[in-house]
Amino acid sequence: MHCLEGARHIEVQLLGDMYGQVIALRTRDCSVQRRCQKIIEEAPAIAAPLSVQRGMEADAVRLAKMVGYVSAGTVEYLFLPSTNEYFFLELNPRLQVEHPLSEMLTNVNLPAAQLQIAMGVPLHCISEVRLYCGKSRYGTDKIAFDDLHMSSDKHIVSVRITSEDPEENFRPASGEIMNLNFRSTQFVWGYFSHVGAGSLHEYADSQFGHLFASGSTRHAAISNMLNALQELQLQSKFPVTVPYLISLFKDSDFEQNEINTSWLDQRIASKKHTVEQPPLPMAVAYGAMLIAHSRIIEAFSAFSNSISRRQILPPSDLTETHQVELIYNNVKY
Repeated sequence: MHCLEGARHIEVQLLGDMYGQVIALRTRDCSVQRRCQKIIEEAPAIAAPLSVQRGMEADAVRLAKMVGYVSAGTVEYLFLPSTNEYFFLELNPRLQVEHPLSEMLTNVNLPAAQLQIAMGVPLHCISEVRLYCGKSRYGTDKIAFDDLHMSSDKHIVSVRITSEDPEENFRPASGEIMNLNFRSTQFVWGYFSHVGAGSLHEYADSQFGHLFASGSTRHAAISNMLNALQELQLQSKFPVTVPYLISLFKDSDFEQNEINTSWLDQRIASKKHTVEQPPLPMAVAYGAMLIAHSRIIEAFSAFSNSISRRQILPPSDLTETHQVELIYNNVKY
C-alpha cells in the first residue's frame, strides 16, 4: 500500500468481447476532484508522457484478459508526474458518466458497442471499432489489437454542472429553475436533467448537467468550453457552480496543467478566487430588480387570467411599482 502525494487520477477506457479480445480506447484524466468527486475530466491524459499512456493501456488490457472481462469497463490508476510511475487503483466494471470523452476522442459509440458485444458480436466486427483501428467498416478480418498504437488530433474537456454553493463549501442546494437554455455547437454539446423551467428535489443528486467540448489542442478545447459556460443561460433560485467553474478554467495552474487530485480541495480551503462579486450597490440593485420583475410578470399573468374569466382585478393589483425587501450578506435592504 502506498500513500501518494501530488498524484493524478488517470483512467483507461476498455472494451472487451466474449472471445477474449480487449481494446483500450485511450486515456482520461480525472484529477480535478472535490472530496473524491470528479468535476472536470479530459481526454487523452496528456499529463503523462505518451510512452506512459501506452504502458497504462497495455497493463489495463492485460488485467482485463486475466479476469475474462466482457463489455465496457475502466481501469483506474494514480500517476506520479515526478517519477512517471503509475499505480493500480481499481477496475470499474461499468460504463462511467464521463464515457462521452472517450467516444468523442475515438468515435466509438460505447453503449452501442456494449449492445453488440452482448449479442455475441466480436470486437473486430463492430464497425466503429474497425474504423478507429483504420480498417474497412464492413470487414470481418481479425485485428491485432495489442499491436495498435492509435493517436488523436484532438482534445476533449468535460465539466459537471451541479446545484452547489461554492461560497458555502459546496453545500448542496435545491429549488426552482426559472430558465435553462443551452445550445450545442460544432465543438460543444451537453445534456441536462431539466429542460426550461422546473425544479431540483432536495433528495436528488446535485449534478443536473454535463458539458463536453472538443478542440484541436487542449487550449482550444478549454476555450470552447469557456465560451459555452459563459453563454449558458441558467436562472435559478438556488446557487450553481457555473461562475466558479469559469474561474477554474481560467486558473493559471489549470491552464498550465499543473494540478493533482488534491489541487481543487486545497484551492477551496484557501478560498482562492471563488466567484467574482459585484460591488455592493449593484448586487442589491440587481437582486431588487429581479424580485420586482418576477412580481410584475405575476401581475400580468393574473390580469390575463382575470380577463379570460371576464373579471377585472382591483387597481391595487395592477401597479407596476413594488417595494422590495431583501437580505444580502446578512444585511436587510
